[in-house]
Order: sequence, then C-alpha cells, then structure tokens
Amino acid sequence: MLATAPDSKDTPMVNSINVDELLESAGRSIQVEKDVPLTLDMGSLTAFDMQPVEMSKLGQGKARDAFLMNLTRDNTQLLFNSLFSLPSTVVEKVKCVQLPAPTTKLPREKPIPKPKTLTKWEAFAKSKGIQKKKRGRMLYDEVAKEWKPRYGYKKAGSDKEQNWVVEVPENGDPYKDWLGEKEDKKKEKAAKNELQRLQNISKEVKLKSEAINQTVKQAHKSTASLGKFQEKSKDEKKAKAKGKHQKFAPVSGDTSSEKEKSLALISKISSSSVSVNKEKAANQELGATIKRSREAERENRANKRRSKMGVKAQTKHFDKKKRQVSRSGKDKSKR
Repeated sequence: MLATAPDSKDTPMVNSINVDELLESAGRSIQVEKDVPLTLDMGSLTAFDMQPVEMSKLGQGKARDAFLMNLTRDNTQLLFNSLFSLPSTVVEKVKCVQLPAPTTKLPREKPIPKPKTLTKWEAFAKSKGIQKKKRGRMLYDEVAKEWKPRYGYKKAGSDKEQNWVVEVPENGDPYKDWLGEKEDKKKEKAAKNELQRLQNISKEVKLKSEAINQTVKQAHKSTASLGKFQEKSKDEKKAKAKGKHQKFAPVSGDTSSEKEKSLALISKISSSSVSVNKEKAANQELGATIKRSREAERENRANKRRSKMGVKAQTKHFDKKKRQVSRSGKDKSKR
C-alpha cells in the first residue's frame, strides 16, 4: 500500500487520477515517447530502460550530466504515470494505491541458514515420534485441594509441605536418611541436565568451527601455491596433504640403489631354488583328476545309450541333429 497526496473529498473508490490536468498547470511535459518501452515492475517500484545509449549524445562534462538528468527525468515520469494510473482508495483522508505483486526476483543478501543441529533429546523424540506439549505452570494438588506451581516461584516451599514424610521400603534401613537421599538424587539429576546442556552447546560450537576451518582450507587450496604463501591466523594449524604420494627414483645422481634393485631381480630369476606351494599343486592335480573321471563317466553313459538304440533310431537321431544345426545357421544368416 502506497500513500499519495491527501484529498479533501472522502470518496470510497477512485478509478484513476487525471495526471494531465494535475501536472500541466506546473508547465511540465508528462508525455514521454521512447523507441523501446520501459520494463516496469510496479510491485517493486522499479523501471528498467533497455534502450541503447548513443555515445555521440552522451558527450562529456556538463553535456553528459544534462543528458543523464533528462533521461532519468523521462524514465521517472513514465514510472509515476503508471503509478497514478493504478486504482486507489481513500483511507483517513489519504489516497492509497494498492501495488501489484512484484515480478522481479531479487537475490538474497546472505545465504540460506542451515538447519540447527538437534540435541540428543530432540533426536530421540523425533525417532520415537514424541511431540512436544506445552504444560501449564500451575498444577492442581488433590490432597491439598489447591493449585500449586509446577516449577519456579514457590515450588520449593510446596515440595517441603508435600514431601515432609517418605515411605521406607520393606527391606530398607529405617535409620537411613531417605529424605537426604531424595534431595541428593534431585541434585544429581539437575547436574546431569546441566552437563547435557553444556555438551549440546560444545557440540554445536565444534561443528561451526569445523565448518569455518574447512572453508578456510578450501580457500587456501584455491590459490596457485595451494596455500603455501597464504597468511595464517594465530591458532590455525598447517593443513595436511591427504592421499598417497607416489615416489619416483631420481633420474640423475647416485645410481647405486637402481643397480642393487636390478641385481636382486636377476638373482631371483636365475636362482634354482624356487619355492613351490605343495598343497596348492596337490589340490590342482586332484581337481584335474576328478574332472577327467567325470568326463569319462559321461562318455560311457553316452556309448551305452547308443548301443541300446537301433541303427534306424541312431540315423534318425543324427538327421534330426543335422536339421537343427542347418536351421540355426539359416536363422543367423537371415539376421
């Protein structure tokens, strides 16, 4: 909603304002013609002039300033003409214009914030589907028939009034301070909650510091020297290079190491004492023997089957096999 000049007439709705009559009295021209029309975004009250500027008209010094002033004035005039042509209403004797929705998408000033890390309890509640329910501060006591605070102001006094006696278990020591033990458990629970709260804070701070360190290391690596000559902060540690680095033998200088490696390789090849894995060789021989026996057994079964068949049956069988082979060859040639 944009407010304009106040109006004496209290009219509920005005379709448009006569800009010509309003500004002609001031001796100013409101009709502006441009070869390329402006791109207007009335929702953001912005105008974009896409018309190219001729360098000959731009000039220098005062001529340039006068040209830019006239160009700005014309574009602003077109923007206000569109603004005054929008429907307007009167609110408390002030004309207000309802702006349309903006069409220009502006970039964010800062990046989208990352989601906050969950605490241990929040992660557990999310996994179990526990929803947070807001409880009232006051709780009705059925014994005292009155409302007592659940926490905060006057909570300690109500606890003393309610828990002035403790029931001793059957096998419990009657001379033990059960009230004192209950107070100690309460203090331990409070200390545990405080410890968990501090752990959650330290975890969040650690994650933030790790993210900052990672960003700094990435920025250092993006330089040509991989951060070698980059200035480091006070407590910043030197970044360790990750991954394996392959080492190559020197191509010049002392060649004694290369000579020793070559001699060791030659002696290993020429040596007669070759280590043989006897168990592996025996297993390979056993596997080959089993394979040969299976092939022989398969051949014997085939011979027995042929001996049982007659001469005609054998010829029919072999003719059928030949036809199948010739048919498969024709299919392949067609393909």
